[in-house]
Amino acid sequence: MVAPVAVHRLLERVQSMLHRGETRAVTEILRRLHPADSSDILYRIEPDAQHAILQELPWEEVADVLEELDEEEMVEVVQGLTVVELADVLDEMEPDMAADLIGELDDQTAADLLDEMETAAGVAPLLDYPEDSAGGIMNSPRHMLRRDMSAGQAMQFLREHYDDAHDLFYLYVLEGGVPSIAEAAPEAVTEQGKLVGVVSLRSLILADPAVKLEAIMELDLLTATADTDQEEVARILARYNLLAVPIVDDEDRLLGIVTVDDVVDIIEEEATEDIYRLAQVHEEAVIFSPLPRAIRARMPWLVVNLGTALVSSTVVAQFAGTIAAVAILAALMPVVAAQGGNAGNQSMTIIVRSLALGQIDLKDFWAVFRHELGVGILHGLALGALVAAVVYVWLGNLILSAVIGTAMVGNFLVAAVVGVLVPMTLRRFGVDPAYGSSMMVTASTDILGFAIFLGLASYFVAWLV
Repeated sequence: MVAPVAVHRLLERVQSMLHRGETRAVTEILRRLHPADSSDILYRIEPDAQHAILQELPWEEVADVLEELDEEEMVEVVQGLTVVELADVLDEMEPDMAADLIGELDDQTAADLLDEMETAAGVAPLLDYPEDSAGGIMNSPRHMLRRDMSAGQAMQFLREHYDDAHDLFYLYVLEGGVPSIAEAAPEAVTEQGKLVGVVSLRSLILADPAVKLEAIMELDLLTATADTDQEEVARILARYNLLAVPIVDDEDRLLGIVTVDDVVDIIEEEATEDIYRLAQVHEEAVIFSPLPRAIRARMPWLVVNLGTALVSSTVVAQFAGTIAAVAILAALMPVVAAQGGNAGNQSMTIIVRSLALGQIDLKDFWAVFRHELGVGILHGLALGALVAAVVYVWLGNLILSAVIGTAMVGNFLVAAVVGVLVPMTLRRFGVDPAYGSSMMVTASTDILGFAIFLGLASYFVAWLV
């Protein structure tokens, strides 16, 4: 593996080599890299060069590289492959990743690929589920143990059907069904057995070879359904320190398995998505992206922010006479607005994160509201008193000190209210609470902060001149 900065420099070297026609040398460089680094470079070079390099690589290595890309990127990279070639690649990929790629293609191409693939029986069922659900990221079950097996039979079964230790996460025990969905006939892919327990490898090794699995298996299992959101599955894995979660239907029949490997990228994607949305940046924005894409990713929310800034300016304009009479107000206005905005974004960020982690829900609204209101009052009183003291020492005007101190308390209350109300309301209507929350919170504290401060100043203007 190489560092991200080194990958960027290596990309420049690779592009120079490609311009000189050294495709085979570039291929050898990519083969020596980790697939994650190879994919990063492969995606950034010209399509003709991509196709030439793919033709030089064994299909299993192409599969490893493609699995490091997201769905749209995979489709772009494989554009030059024939259906037969792409089917060979998909046969080497994990079923969930193959399904993700096929799901991005048109119906006819997808049908042609499934007809050509040897592993279609394990991939086709995954296409029926939304891509952001547990069903969309799960892998088809491999050969599973049966409850009527003895410990000795189970050990022999594992030796016969598992040749890669990475395929063994948990030893799930089923009742009925076909031995393996992944290798079943197409008409039997829904006949996986009912999930009845899990047995640890340690227990299996230590058990008497004659004892039945049902006597040593554990019955208490954490499962998810195919329509469970992928974020929820990731939370289950993280909260309970699991390596895998079985996905079942309404009758507890095993449909697939989501492993920790499947959700690592999801956790990163969801965290990135939330961070970008809090900053009003499109989720597809990346560093070094082409200028047109960078503009499209950032410009829309800047336009929205411009609109809210103009509203704030309109509010300030209503008090132009007061500001003209007491010019120092112009210097103090940002203090009130900035502190309120910071406080509101603190509340909003904590609440968005708590909602994302499942620590709070809509039913907790009033408890959260009371807590944040209390925090806002205490912060407002403390910082209001501090800024009032500073202004009094600086300007020697007791009324002005009282005005700004009171405005600070008022704007902290506004910050507490909108910091809770905005993300919780967005969640109530099924919108990601990270989406636009910071913009709305900042706009509210700016507009109302200016209104409170300048409104109080206008009322006491005779004592401020």
